[in-house]
Amino acid sequence: MKIFEKGRAVGIKHWLALLLSFVAAVCMWYAISVRDQLEAQLEVNIDYHGIPAGLVVTDGLISKITVRLRGPVALLRAIPQHRLNESVDLSHITKGVTVVPFTGESIGPALRAFEVVDIQPPRLVVRADALVERSVPLKVEVRSPLRGGALKVEDIKARPDTVILRGPESVLLGIDSLPVEITLDPKASDTRVQTSVILDTPSLVTASPTTVQVGYSITSGRTVVSRRCRVAWAGSSEGLRLEPQEVRILVEVPEALARSADYLDKLKVLVTPPRLEPGQSRSVPIDYRLPDGMSLLQPAPTSVMVSRAPLSAPAAGQ
Repeated sequence: MKIFEKGRAVGIKHWLALLLSFVAAVCMWYAISVRDQLEAQLEVNIDYHGIPAGLVVTDGLISKITVRLRGPVALLRAIPQHRLNESVDLSHITKGVTVVPFTGESIGPALRAFEVVDIQPPRLVVRADALVERSVPLKVEVRSPLRGGALKVEDIKARPDTVILRGPESVLLGIDSLPVEITLDPKASDTRVQTSVILDTPSLVTASPTTVQVGYSITSGRTVVSRRCRVAWAGSSEGLRLEPQEVRILVEVPEALARSADYLDKLKVLVTPPRLEPGQSRSVPIDYRLPDGMSLLQPAPTSVMVSRAPLSAPAAGQ
């Protein structure tokens, strides 16, 4: 009889412990899941995976979405906002337009403990095109900082002369050739130039190879011209004078521009006015402003003397 009563007492204790545990669990659930509910707005970074082979997405992808959540304060505050990243599966998209909705399930497991109130934008409108390859020739385009014909260029060759482009079908259908721009050195003459050029392709289009070698010959020459130039002030020069007021220099220019007054007049000889007291003088450096393609030959004057007149002496008897 005592054994029976002892066993019943032990059983009651177990039931009481179980009941207390259940009550504690309910209280904890209430404290976490029911009491102190809060809404929060978070930014979630979006990555993409599963894009089908043979397709390229041309438009519609975004880098982040804004998610409005409702849930317990403690859990919301524990979310590591700087590391909210979700991956969106695009394996079901097709050529053309595909609508990809955002739902609480689609943005991954990190936020499933909360009620998703709103997602902005609520969907993606993804545009995809066929990914194709096409061989196109290169078209070398010459750019010169000088007027047309001042530099003569011959024997232009690009190696290789064709490249393979890879990208959206709709874009490649409109490309018959790929331009390659080269800018001439305005001071070059009678020389063969070899240069490496990085190909510039439209958005979403890649080229193979990405770099080509372009060679060309500059057959125009250069000549020496003597110029007498008036020294000009680069600022207010009231009360100042300079010596000499003109300088003679030798410059080298492209042959085609040696008789061009418009071109030669672009040469400027400037002096910045210094701060001088009455009666003071100072040697001031010359600033030569040369147009593209012109070189200053040495020796050339490097400075002029700038002076300020002394104050007038008072008249006798005053």
